[in-house]
Amino acid sequence: MIPAIFLVLFSTAAWAAEEVTVERVSSEVVDGACYVDARINFNLHDDLLEALDHGVELDARIIIRVREKRKWLWDRLYKEDVIKFKLDHLLLSNVYIVTDVRNSRQRQFDTLGNALKYMGTLDRYLLFDNKNIDTRTNLVGSLKTVLNVKNLPEPLKPVASLFNKWQSDGKWHKWTIIE
Repeated sequence: MIPAIFLVLFSTAAWAAEEVTVERVSSEVVDGACYVDARINFNLHDDLLEALDHGVELDARIIIRVREKRKWLWDRLYKEDVIKFKLDHLLLSNVYIVTDVRNSRQRQFDTLGNALKYMGTLDRYLLFDNKNIDTRTNLVGSLKTVLNVKNLPEPLKPVASLFNKWQSDGKWHKWTIIE
């Protein structure tokens, strides 16, 4: 009985991690300002879709880290940025609302696919602006996306934390910013 429970726990967690994939990410440094472009695909599994359809808010975080690679010391964290989105499904009007938490701007979409595409698109996102950056510095970026459902009903919170059904933690995707 116990091995079967562990098998369910581990298979659910491993399957959930593959729901978010980074299709591509790149960056450009212009006059010390670093701009990031990325395409992230959100493939929500049935449990997340069902929660969203029942009025549960989905929280998406895009985490971007920039590290300075050093030869003799451990890598230094140069910059970390977290882009937060909230996704709601309004059942009566059958629209999806995406809120950019940084500036509280909301956008309305008629389909879930369009809402997820908007959340997964970064175009010339200003990551840092440092006019004094040394072009000999070796900077490496990494990007990861985390999905969570918010405002779960009280009876579901213990189940959600135990089975990891309503969250997804993507893998880190790395790229070179400056070599």
